[in-house]
Amino acid sequence: MWQPEGTKLECDKLGSLEPREVLYEYAGEPLTFVASDPEGEPLLVHSLSAFDRTSRYLVSAIDSRILQDLKAGRIDILTGLRQTRCWIADLAEDASINAIWRVEFTSIPQNVLPRPGAMLNPDLDPLFRLRLVGSGVGPGKTSAADIRMAAQAAESGLRGLARVALDEKKKVGTVPRDVRHFSDLPYLFSRAASFEIAFGRPHDRLPGLDDEVFAEMGRLLERGLKVLRANSESPLAIEGLDADQTVQLFEAIKALTPPTRGAVDRVEIGGELVDELSGSRVLTRDDRVRSVQRIKASRKAPRKEAPFRISGVVEEADQGNLSFKLRQLDPAEATVVGGATEIPFVFEEHLYDTVMEAFNSLERMVVVGERVDSVYQALDVQLAVEATDAEDAKSE
Repeated sequence: MWQPEGTKLECDKLGSLEPREVLYEYAGEPLTFVASDPEGEPLLVHSLSAFDRTSRYLVSAIDSRILQDLKAGRIDILTGLRQTRCWIADLAEDASINAIWRVEFTSIPQNVLPRPGAMLNPDLDPLFRLRLVGSGVGPGKTSAADIRMAAQAAESGLRGLARVALDEKKKVGTVPRDVRHFSDLPYLFSRAASFEIAFGRPHDRLPGLDDEVFAEMGRLLERGLKVLRANSESPLAIEGLDADQTVQLFEAIKALTPPTRGAVDRVEIGGELVDELSGSRVLTRDDRVRSVQRIKASRKAPRKEAPFRISGVVEEADQGNLSFKLRQLDPAEATVVGGATEIPFVFEEHLYDTVMEAFNSLERMVVVGERVDSVYQALDVQLAVEATDAEDAKSE
């Protein structure tokens, strides 16, 4: 058993360490609980190990905010325990205190501490979390667009994984839920450092079936990343998936990767869906380039239609997926798209600034696009006023 590195104190230094609120117990034994110091201030007490009929606990001085965050699942146990003032306490079978040491948190062996990300209650563990990393991300730096991108990337990536996972369920006649159930997950918490957002399991769970689908989604992600990062110039087939499913899987991975430009240059993904197989993964811009290449190589030759011209307002844009929705269409022009009320466009990198400016300004725009199979591709985007002026100049 490791020996605490610190100053040994009188056994009554922290009071009796009697639980005033049990936060987690196993077989009737409190493993994580709140006690009070002699001044009545809260102490977070967590079991580290047991030996020779003695239980060793880590005791940390906390405040009410830390306790609330821990109980709500906004911070993990390790974060709650990592405090400036902490002690190691050995308790006998009768709960009497055998020894207490004042220690530095950094002196405690990592192998006895809770694993990073472990919540107070397993039900609070994130199913999926996504962290943005980059020089332009963090407290006072993260923009609203970055936050929106993180949420959209998580939802889009999970949606793609769920589609393929449910396809496999349909083959054996079991379809427990629709795609939205496995992708539009409840928000758990966010953290400011580099900006992290976490999602939990659906509230209306189907025990067993839900677990199977989420486990399959994790396996698909692992298999897709393995193929994506393989040293090969040609597209590699993924065993058990047809061509369309393979494209969907690469699309899901692409949605989780960082944009090719901007403040975010890496995306870390984790949570139970990922950690069960390989631990947290870091996706880079190289992964985005590879996924785009795989998608293009795996798709059949597209069927293109003649380019068309239409005006409207860019009311929604996804900078991570290079896509936008054009709404408030001119009814006279909308006939070229079957009278639709909105058109979802994808666009190439060179149109990025123009599209983002259009989204932020909500000015009326003219889009020259084409339909490739079922996808609308924007070929050019410009202000409607400028487009009209250019047309007038040509006619003079």
